[in-house]
Amino acid sequence: MSTSKNEYFPQSVSHPGQTLAEKLQQIGLGNKEFAKRVNEPEKTIAAVSRGNSSITPEMAVKFEDVLDIPASFWLSRQRRYDGYLAKARNTSL
Repeated sequence: MSTSKNEYFPQSVSHPGQTLAEKLQQIGLGNKEFAKRVNEPEKTIAAVSRGNSSITPEMAVKFEDVLDIPASFWLSRQRRYDGYLAKARNTSL
């Protein structure tokens, strides 16, 4: 008996920083002010917003405090993005 694996692998998954950048724009908050509110370096927030740096669990909690978006949302988005990248490195899209 042969078994087949039915997996969903999306064409792309955006970095959670894209969601952060969109949310900050929506509420009219720049990276500099957001960085102050979450007590992170502006350079770190800019790197996350550009998709060049990951959202850590500690950052996710701080984001929740300021944006009222659950830390679990940010961590889930980061995990899905990381998983997508790992899968993409091992398969041809």
